[in-house]
Amino acid sequence: MSNRRIFLKQTLMAAGAMALPDLSKANNPAPLPEQNDSEQYWRDIRAQFPLKRELVYLNNGTLGPSPYTVLRTVEQHMLYVEESAFHGSGEQELCTALARFVHCRESEITLTHNVTEGINIVCWGLDLKAGDEVIITDNEHAGSASPWLNRARLSGIKLVVVKLGRTAEEMIGNIRNEVTRKTKVLSIPHIPCTNGQILPIKEICRFARERNIFTLIDGAHPPGMLPVNIEQLDCDAYASCGHKWLLGPKGTGFLYVNEKSRDHVQAYYGGAGVDAGWDLLSAPPLLNGYASDGHRFYYGSQNMSLYKGLISAIQFQEAIGKERIEQRIKSLAKYLQEQLLLLGPDMDMLTPEESASRGAQIAFRLRNIDLQHFNNYCRERKIVTRFVPENNICCLRVSCHIYNSFEEIDQFLLMLDQYVHARS
Repeated sequence: MSNRRIFLKQTLMAAGAMALPDLSKANNPAPLPEQNDSEQYWRDIRAQFPLKRELVYLNNGTLGPSPYTVLRTVEQHMLYVEESAFHGSGEQELCTALARFVHCRESEITLTHNVTEGINIVCWGLDLKAGDEVIITDNEHAGSASPWLNRARLSGIKLVVVKLGRTAEEMIGNIRNEVTRKTKVLSIPHIPCTNGQILPIKEICRFARERNIFTLIDGAHPPGMLPVNIEQLDCDAYASCGHKWLLGPKGTGFLYVNEKSRDHVQAYYGGAGVDAGWDLLSAPPLLNGYASDGHRFYYGSQNMSLYKGLISAIQFQEAIGKERIEQRIKSLAKYLQEQLLLLGPDMDMLTPEESASRGAQIAFRLRNIDLQHFNNYCRERKIVTRFVPENNICCLRVSCHIYNSFEEIDQFLLMLDQYVHARS
């Protein structure tokens, strides 16, 4: 056990209840600290969030808390809307910010409520017939698996499940081995929600494009964790959200569809702006066609105040620096993985140790330890992680973001030490 953890054990035992954060900070957030690489800098970043001081939150992969500046933006704009009775779309400003953040054209962005909505738009919009094959992985989130399972049930397409590889090279090889002449779509996560592995999406998309296979990427996790350049990935479609690593308002997301691939995705939901003009007075009533940009897949009113909040979240991360964020949170995850591996042969590490494949989430199993019970044990003691039961993976996933610290990682490791020793 490290000296730092021994110190934490002593201080935690003596600590009393801590005061709740001052939520009035949402009305006047402190300015961001001057950029540097000190631990004090990251403590100052933590102070930008309304997270309870006694809470060790290691589950950003499920839901990312928003900083005060985002909360203030949403609140103030909602008040403005109610006071002025003004309802504007606000779409273009957010599309501009998102396109800048993930490096694509504004015209290729469709605003959605979450990743699942984006995946459904593409899943049902593609022209597939019975017997056509769609490759997915054995580590899909329900929001990606369910649309394809439903499409297979109703349309008779065949789902081909590929296993994750332990390295980038092995992952590419696993996909190569499953591709046939009937393969029409490759729908995989950029980072699986289960083990946090970064898949070699650029290389996979290149392989698929050479074979005229449509690529749909579940991008729930990378934006806000990694510097993402969608144009360089060269995928056909990429669905993401604002409520995880982007630290934005809940109920925000976006779908990217490459302008060259747009006509391959049929719009099935209609609403204001999806069309190129319509006329109910003609005989018969006329739809002139579809919008030539991302508005093709919009439908229904959305919350402009949430749009403003997501813009604020993007600006917050840009002010810190995407590369600085990546370096910080990857270093936290690397430290966590290295410490867990010291537990020896009882440790089943699911997240690859390969640097190119390791992001900011670490997933593991531990022999003879009920990790679901341990997850609940941690929550009762103010440490929040995520137990992953999907497909009987039954692992524990720990997410690291900019509000976390090495001390918090040690608190988690100390909790695990105590739990394991109490049951040995």
